[in-house]
Amino acid sequence: MLYGEFEERKKPRPGGGNFERTEWTIKLPEDNPTALALLLNIVHGRFDVVPSYEDLLYIRDLYNVSVVTDKYDMTHILQPWARGWMRSTLCSTELTGGSLREQYCQERLWISWELGDRANFEEIAKVLLLTSCLSIRDTNSLRCAGVFEPPEIYDIIEQTRLDTIKALLAPFDNTIQGLITKDATLCRKHTKKKNYTDYCLPSMLGIGIQSLHSMGLWPIPQPAEVSWSVSVLSEKLKDVKIENKGHTDVDHGRAHKCSLGPALQLEIEKVLNSIPSLLTEGHERHLESQAKKSGLSIT
Repeated sequence: MLYGEFEERKKPRPGGGNFERTEWTIKLPEDNPTALALLLNIVHGRFDVVPSYEDLLYIRDLYNVSVVTDKYDMTHILQPWARGWMRSTLCSTELTGGSLREQYCQERLWISWELGDRANFEEIAKVLLLTSCLSIRDTNSLRCAGVFEPPEIYDIIEQTRLDTIKALLAPFDNTIQGLITKDATLCRKHTKKKNYTDYCLPSMLGIGIQSLHSMGLWPIPQPAEVSWSVSVLSEKLKDVKIENKGHTDVDHGRAHKCSLGPALQLEIEKVLNSIPSLLTEGHERHLESQAKKSGLSIT
């Protein structure tokens, strides 16, 4: 940068010849001065002013360092410190509770990307998928202005979030439609000889619609209209009751009660457990390459 064709190079004299022998000031307004100073202390061997391997770096400080190492291709100089700093910084706060901003999830994701920590990268990406709201009015949104973004990952999270919400809502939509059309298979007591659908299915339909309405889910919304996070939506759906209150079996005098809750609970768990990996092959190659530079791949 200083001696090539970049803007920061030393300018030659107007008439040609050698570079001017005056004070040479380089302005790097985009670089965080504290992070740049730390990296310059490392390359100049001033280790007495560099935080040690076991020192705790604040998440924002390590994020600023990772931005500069990415810009100047200096990841490799962090090899003696990267593992320790990652452990002390990213494990200093649990990834549960609080908003995404309170946990600096976007900064954590970038740090993991730059230093090649695949396990943390995948974990934080999954947290963002499950807990982001994607609402303009919500401070718990997915993206954070001013924080560097690994390529493609946020688009993948947004699409996977939408697909997951669609999959969560589908069983409830199908169940309601089945109750409306009097699908006899939804009544566990129904047989060819005994038809309970005339009172069982309407009862489940009414209670189901009331329960969905109480959760803010009636009419069942389109996936793109859901502002809640995947985690909040799944908890709301788990509380939805689609059942009847119990009707008397006219032939045997026994109470007949149906509940579709257990089956729908299994569907919710199935969807949450089958969320696909958010990493592309390009992500995996980059993380592997960065891990070699930072030393995280060395066991």
